[in-house]
Amino acid sequence: MNRIVDASLSPDLSPRQFKFTSKQGRNRRTKLLTVTLEALRSRPPEEIKFIEICKLANIPRASAYHFFPNIEAIFHGIRLLHAETIIERFEALQEEKLISWKEFIERFIDVAVEVTKSEPAFPRLIYEYRVTNPEIRTVGRELDAKLSKLALKGIQDRFSLPKGENWEQIFGFAFTIADALLKFAQRNFGDFTPELVQESKKATIAYLSLYLKN
Repeated sequence: MNRIVDASLSPDLSPRQFKFTSKQGRNRRTKLLTVTLEALRSRPPEEIKFIEICKLANIPRASAYHFFPNIEAIFHGIRLLHAETIIERFEALQEEKLISWKEFIERFIDVAVEVTKSEPAFPRLIYEYRVTNPEIRTVGRELDAKLSKLALKGIQDRFSLPKGENWEQIFGFAFTIADALLKFAQRNFGDFTPELVQESKKATIAYLSLYLKN
């Protein structure tokens, strides 16, 4: 995953700046993320411990603290990789010719599903793991809000929205609906089934149709 070696890691979404003091530092950060991703592909997040990742990465625990203070911070770094990939794909989506806001919403959900399914660790971490750290939980909500704002921007750039509505809140609610159905699919079936992906689109569009014309 090339983005692992990219030092950005969505700094505007991170609870603290990731430290990149040297090439060795960047390589160690990359190694910690890569080893954790590999572990997540075959095991639930709850079974993965920080000390274990340090040993697998062959990095002293004291040195690992310089980049990630605990295992949840590494998980958060992986979630930021997921968000950055969606943002990157969203920029490509902006170039597509879509004739209606409904079609745009469907494609946006398609992109989110495609990115999430592209790495087995993503759905396991995002939809099955319960974050306990309050700070990281807050940043996760901010990340969700940023993605819903991206969808709103895509609509605003293409179509005229009625005035007088709190569109950021409306789109936040809409994508909470989509996210809840995808979470249900992952937790109950271990996958985003085509039927539930379609249901997430229909439910999101149905809610937005209360405010948007066809």
